[in-house]
Amino acid sequence: MATARQQPQSGHRRRILRIGVLLGGKIVEERLIRERADVSLGQSAKNTFSIPIEGLPRQFVIFGVHEGRYVLNFTKNMDGRVSDGDRVMTLDVARNQGGARMVGEHWAMPLSEHARGKVSVGELTLLFQFVTEPPMQPRPMLPHSVRGTLADRLDPQLMVILAISITVHFGFMFWAVFINDPDTGGGMAERAARATFQEESYEVREDQFVLPQEPTEAPATGETKAEEPKTEQPKADKPKGDSSKPRPDAGGGRAESDAVTLQDQSKAYADMLFSEDSAGTGFSGDMEKRKPGSDLGKQLDEVAASGQQTAIGGGTAGRGPRGGGPRTGTGTGPVVDAPGGTTSAQDGKGNEKVPTGRISVSDKKSFDESSLTPDAVLRKIMSAYMAGLKRCHKDLLKTDPTARGKVKLNFTVNESGRTVSPNASGFNSSLDGCIEGLMSNWRFDVPKDSDGEATEASFEIALQLVPE
Repeated sequence: MATARQQPQSGHRRRILRIGVLLGGKIVEERLIRERADVSLGQSAKNTFSIPIEGLPRQFVIFGVHEGRYVLNFTKNMDGRVSDGDRVMTLDVARNQGGARMVGEHWAMPLSEHARGKVSVGELTLLFQFVTEPPMQPRPMLPHSVRGTLADRLDPQLMVILAISITVHFGFMFWAVFINDPDTGGGMAERAARATFQEESYEVREDQFVLPQEPTEAPATGETKAEEPKTEQPKADKPKGDSSKPRPDAGGGRAESDAVTLQDQSKAYADMLFSEDSAGTGFSGDMEKRKPGSDLGKQLDEVAASGQQTAIGGGTAGRGPRGGGPRTGTGTGPVVDAPGGTTSAQDGKGNEKVPTGRISVSDKKSFDESSLTPDAVLRKIMSAYMAGLKRCHKDLLKTDPTARGKVKLNFTVNESGRTVSPNASGFNSSLDGCIEGLMSNWRFDVPKDSDGEATEASFEIALQLVPE
C-alpha cells in the first residue's frame, strides 16, 4: 500500500534539467536546476557554470526559458546532438532543416521535457537531460546525543563570571539612579571630601565689635554731635607679646583703636630692632648707632604726648581707615598746560582731537610674471601693514589736518620674499619717508617663475589718503 501511495506522488512531480560538465572526457561538475531559469556558461564568475577555457565567450545563455519551456541556444562553433523521444538530430541538421530558428548570431531550438543530448565546444562537453525532480534531502545533522543541549555547550566558569559582572554593574546603576541623590550631599565625592578635610569653624565674640554711639542733641543750638572718642594712650612698659593683639575700643571709633594698635606694634618692633643684646651690642651690628636722629621709641612717645595719631590711609576719627578722606588713586591730579590746551590728569577732557584718516587702494600693477600676484601683495598689505600706513598718515594729520592726496608705492620682492628698493612718491616728503621706512621691513611670499624657481617681482600700489 505504501508503494501504491508513492506512485501517484511521483507522477505529479515536475521534470527538471540535469546538467553535467566534462573537461577532457572527465566529469567535473553535475547539477540539478530546480528553478526554471536561464542557465549560462562562460569565463565570468557570474555564470551558472564558470569555465575559464579558450573559445568560450564571457557569458552565454545555453539554456533559455521561453513561455515556460527550455530552449537550447547554440552557435556555429558548437557541435552535438539532441534526442527528443525517438528522433535523434544533430545541431548541423537542426540548423539546415529548420529544426532551430535563427536569433541574432545564434540558433534557438525548443526542447520538450523528455529531451536529452550533448553540446561540445573544444575540450568542453555539456550533457543534459530532463529528469523527475527528486525530493529535497534534509540537511545532515549530528545525532541528538552528540549535539547535546545549549547548557552543555556553555562554560560554567564563564557563566558564573558573567552573572557576577552583570549583577555588580546593574546594582551600581540602580544605586546611582535611585539611591544616590546629589542634591542632599550624600554622594561619594562629598563624603570623601568631608572625611579628608576638616570644616573650618569660626568663633565670634561680642567684644570684637564696636557699636556706633547714638547722636546727642546740644541743649542750646539743637545740633547733634557724637560723643568724643576716648583715646587710650599706650603704656610704656607693655609686654611685647601683647602688642600684636588688637584691643577693643569701648567707646571711641575704630580708627583710633587701629592707630593705637599700630603705634604699639611699631614701638615693639623698634625696641626689638635697636635693643642691645647680652653682649652689649645692638641687633644686627648695633644699628642704633647708625640710624640718624634720636631713638625711635622716644620719637613715638613724643608723638603720643603731643596728641597726634598714627593712622593708615588718611581716615578720619570714628569712621575707620576705609571712611571718608582722600586715598591713593582717587585724587584729581595736577593740571598740565599742553600746547593744544589744558589737559587734566584725571580724564583728559582737554585733549586736542587729532583727525583720523582713511586709506584706500586706487590702483595696483605688477611688472613681472610670477606666482606672486598683485592681489596677493595687496591682501598682505591690507591685513598686516595697513596699520603702519595709517600711523604715518595720522602723524601728518597732526600738523596738517587737511592733508590728502595720492601716494605711489614702488618696490621689488626678491628671491627670499624681502622687499628691496622701496620708493614712496606722493604729496608730502615726510609722509614718503615714513612709508619708505615701513616698506623696508615688509615680507611677502617668495615669487616663483613658470619653472618653479625663485625669482624677483616688482609691483606698484597706488594709495589714496583722505582725512576724516
